[in-house]
Amino acid sequence: MQKNNFHVGIDGVSLACQRLVPACVRPDAPTIILLHEALGTIRMWRDFPQKLANETGCSCLIYERRGHGTSDPQPIVPRPVDFHNEETDRFLQGLITHLNLKNPILFGHSDGATIALKYAARFPTVPRAVISLAAHVFVEDVTIDGIETAAQTYASTDWKSRLERHHFDQTDTVFRAWVDTWRQPAFRDWHMIDELPAIICPALILQGDDDPFGSEAQVITIGDHVSGPVKACIIKGCGHIPHLEVPDKVLESVRHFLDTFLAPEHPSSA
Repeated sequence: MQKNNFHVGIDGVSLACQRLVPACVRPDAPTIILLHEALGTIRMWRDFPQKLANETGCSCLIYERRGHGTSDPQPIVPRPVDFHNEETDRFLQGLITHLNLKNPILFGHSDGATIALKYAARFPTVPRAVISLAAHVFVEDVTIDGIETAAQTYASTDWKSRLERHHFDQTDTVFRAWVDTWRQPAFRDWHMIDELPAIICPALILQGDDDPFGSEAQVITIGDHVSGPVKACIIKGCGHIPHLEVPDKVLESVRHFLDTFLAPEHPSSA
């Protein structure tokens, strides 16, 4: 496994990146871009990207969004209600263009999954496929309740000190960018359901049945509204982080999805 850490400047903002290349790369295999959750970094994916690269034969690109890890700071907290649009139009599109990635697969978790779906809707001819873990496409009471619980935990435990190992002096800002953004009254009306029909690439939608931040309604809504082929799965006995809680089940689902929808004879891969 080859590993390369580097930074990319996108519109004046430096983003930390890591590229993983498995020993056996499939011919013409697309790059898989991993998009982390609201408190995520490259390191917080742990060894899952290596497993994903080896399982699929695809190179993987992981990057840290602005304000996370060793990427440049996030200057605005709370973030605007439509912050996902900047993440797709400015940063993700900028990264794909800068690195000349042709038809990548987008693999997102939580906020990263929402960004992946949003990108596939706004740039429908670019992604080869979208793999979504625990995405939010509208705001639920359970999500707000989960965030309030998280805020209490952050204030009363050593969670901050543990996050500081990943976010350093940006830790408070990262946390506030998540919690305070979702707490805004205007955010309760946010959704991207009307954008989902623009998604035409194959989509794999995964979520745990014990996710404290979202219900099965998220999966059902996505599956009912996208225009491309879709495979949806609720993972039993799993919470909000399927790729760390049940990595083998996630990898099996990904492998089956790619074999089904991205095989050379399948029309979606033409």
